[in-house]
Amino acid sequence: MSQIVELQAEAAEDLAALHALAFSTEQAWSVADFQDLLGQPATLARGIRDRDALVSFILIQFVAGEAEILTLATARQSQRRGFARLLLQTLEQDLQASGLQKWLLDVAADNAPALAFYESLGFQTDSVRRNYYKRLEGGPIDAILMSKAVGGQNRQ
Repeated sequence: MSQIVELQAEAAEDLAALHALAFSTEQAWSVADFQDLLGQPATLARGIRDRDALVSFILIQFVAGEAEILTLATARQSQRRGFARLLLQTLEQDLQASGLQKWLLDVAADNAPALAFYESLGFQTDSVRRNYYKRLEGGPIDAILMSKAVGGQNRQ
């Protein structure tokens, strides 16, 4: 049975392990990275545990009506089951009561599945940050900066 849970600094090891499975080695965040971020008052993490294993999570910073998605990851074997969509939509509903007006994020230009996912939720491209992501092989990759107004029309 799947369950959405609030994640605290104690979950840093689980977050780092899942992040390492979902992203390439040069993109993976460390346990210390997650501990530092979760120690900040404006940072919030939610995850989905399925049979006690963390299968998906979202980490955001919420400030002045805007929430920036810092990272979102789903275990490969759990992808395409709606976990990331559920996390994002549930968090949006919860934060709207706290004044959330806009989502912000950046995604690597070569990450077609993530771009399609965010577009399906109504995110639009705002600009491009050239050569933002560094790859061990293949050179730098642009970051696509995206946003979405809360309550905006979500395409399915």
